[in-house]
Amino acid sequence: MRFTKSWYVCNPPPRRRAELEHPAKFPEAMAQEFIRFFTRAGEVVLDPFCGVGSALVAAEACDRVGVGVELLPEFAARARAYGEPRASRRVLQGDARQAVDLCRAAGVEEVHYVLTSPPYWDMLRHTRGNVRSAQKERQARGLRTTYSEDAQDLGNITDYDGYLDALTAILADLRRLLAPGRYLTVVAQNVRVRSGEVRPLAWDLAARLSRVYTFKGERLWLQDNKRLGCWGWPAEFVTNVHHHYCLNFKHDRGG
Repeated sequence: MRFTKSWYVCNPPPRRRAELEHPAKFPEAMAQEFIRFFTRAGEVVLDPFCGVGSALVAAEACDRVGVGVELLPEFAARARAYGEPRASRRVLQGDARQAVDLCRAAGVEEVHYVLTSPPYWDMLRHTRGNVRSAQKERQARGLRTTYSEDAQDLGNITDYDGYLDALTAILADLRRLLAPGRYLTVVAQNVRVRSGEVRPLAWDLAARLSRVYTFKGERLWLQDNKRLGCWGWPAEFVTNVHHHYCLNFKHDRGG
């Protein structure tokens, strides 16, 4: 019953250097809540944008099998070694566009839950506001500020509709792998661009995926330990965005 509450607070703990190498890692504690609710012990959890393997570590902590697809070889290598990897862990290095084929080639014919946090468009490539940005802080510490320069990286698509088309196609294709009656959760966020406009990324993605899956509602992941920035005042209203949308979909349609 507590899990069905439409919002929750999860403040990620400080990250170790190996975890900081990835510019947008999500916390295992949050992932474990979703995995425990939507799956049973021994079932398979897939993250098609697995990064350094947070969802896989969370799955194994819940006695599930973690499978991940990661485009970048260096992140895939970290995901294979992150935490205390089990023999059942599968980290498949390759493009998420081929996630189904990669999984089947590795002997994974069906998964019971998909939990993922894809790139939030090309947000990491833009600094905003008049205070020192997180990107500049990472740069000063010698950490990467973007995922990659790879042309296949969704975080490098500059056209908003093109990004949504690519992401929707990837997630829709997972329907071939996700067991009927099971769920997919996508962690997303609306993003502000340099003009000051907010693009409703999470809402647009929910609308598009609702044509393929049944949208079952969102949970808001709130963070109340982030610093506030004086982004627009007194000239205009600009929100300090301290929440993410965890969009939940069910595979319950035929075809």
